[in-house]
Amino acid sequence: MLWKPLHLVPPNTKFDFLGKRRWALGLSTLINVLSIVGVFVIGLNFGIDFEGGIAIQVRAKQGEIHLDQLRATTGALGVGEVTLQEFGDSRSALIRVQRQEGNAACVAHADRVMKQRAGNGWSAKPGAANTGDVEFTAPGSLDAGGWRDAVSRVGLTVLERQLPRGATNTAKVDMTPEQRAEWCQQVAIKLVEDAIGDKYELRGTESVGPKIGGELMHSGVIAVLATMAAIALYMWIRFEWQFGVGALIAMLHDVISTLGIFVLFQLDFSLTALAAVLTIAGYSINDTVVVFDRVRENLRRYKKMSLVELLNFSINETLSRTLMTSVTVFVAVLALVIFGGPVLYSFSIAMLWGVIVGTYSSIWIACAGLVYMKLRPEQLRAKDDEVAKAKA
Repeated sequence: MLWKPLHLVPPNTKFDFLGKRRWALGLSTLINVLSIVGVFVIGLNFGIDFEGGIAIQVRAKQGEIHLDQLRATTGALGVGEVTLQEFGDSRSALIRVQRQEGNAACVAHADRVMKQRAGNGWSAKPGAANTGDVEFTAPGSLDAGGWRDAVSRVGLTVLERQLPRGATNTAKVDMTPEQRAEWCQQVAIKLVEDAIGDKYELRGTESVGPKIGGELMHSGVIAVLATMAAIALYMWIRFEWQFGVGALIAMLHDVISTLGIFVLFQLDFSLTALAAVLTIAGYSINDTVVVFDRVRENLRRYKKMSLVELLNFSINETLSRTLMTSVTVFVAVLALVIFGGPVLYSFSIAMLWGVIVGTYSSIWIACAGLVYMKLRPEQLRAKDDEVAKAKA
């Protein structure tokens, strides 16, 4: 018995893709406009990486977690906006606390933590105005080792400590306002830990200060722009300018529509989400290059065929390969969505959309663009003649 090969697409398929280009371009334009409006009006749900703030993973010591009780406890701490969500299972939760400012309220939190962890004789208060200094007071004189242990209770590192000299019960820690804002993140973590420590255990913490968050955002934007510029340059060198422009438009379409998905579902936009955007750009251009290679080959081979007919022919020829790649990646990403857990959820959803829209844009955006830019076989023949003369 002979086994017949499996065909995802029947041989000699002649689907009229480009005949639907006006509908497709209209739909794509609407999606991209809504995505851009959504980014500016609703905004992205920036994660800790970019917005700054604290993410604390906790697990109930006994039984399931009760978000209402946990929300009431953490909301009463005075650390600003607090959001909670289940994290992985019914016994775990993710507590997100807004970015902390280096103000007097933060030092008051440090005072509370110091008293809770070292006793009522300890205190903390702000230093001189317009500085980030903090003054700590002990119930009695301590040596350097005692001070080192004391200020460690509120999250100060060795480099930030100005230890007392001689027998004294007061020490000042010199910090800039920016440094104190960074330190306040650690104070808030310890405050939350003290408030819930009897019922919950901390499984992990992540803290990003406002300065680092801004730097990450700036670096992320530069990375996206640089990647897109490099891809556009590659396409410009490898193909005729019409191909390069068509591929760049398709890639922009995919990136913008992906941002729309983040806005629509308010997915956490963090560094992993940025990685998804870059991956989608690469996936989109890879699929587009495969189709464009076949288009260019057929332009040289079928010189009397109309452009729309030739594009449809080329797309149908590569359709089996395109669908095989897309389905394979889609299944792998779907597994991440189902089993990857909350940490990878935003990345997985974005990639799932990226696989779909990347395949779509290669056909109805990139190839349709060649029609509107009036690509002609004569342009390739002229280039081939120049190459032949150079080799002669």
